[in-house]
Amino acid sequence: MGLGFCPGKACVASTYRLDKTASQLFKVAIHELGHTQGLKHCTVKYCFMQDAKGGNPTNTETDFCPRCKAVLVSKGWVF
Repeated sequence: MGLGFCPGKACVASTYRLDKTASQLFKVAIHELGHTQGLKHCTVKYCFMQDAKGGNPTNTETDFCPRCKAVLVSKGWVF
């Protein structure tokens, strides 16, 4: 659904495997932006950084988990 350099300055998000809703594209994009900030895949079920493992987990993602959010806040992200 996407690819982000980890860490890096570039990422892409695709709608090809999505249900074509804006919220799913947002979640893929925010996941890939997380990779550009150095975040790896997360095991927390609701975290935007969970691994899709060939599926589409966007319906279960609701936020960054506290650990992932702390990394992003340390890099200047404001929630």
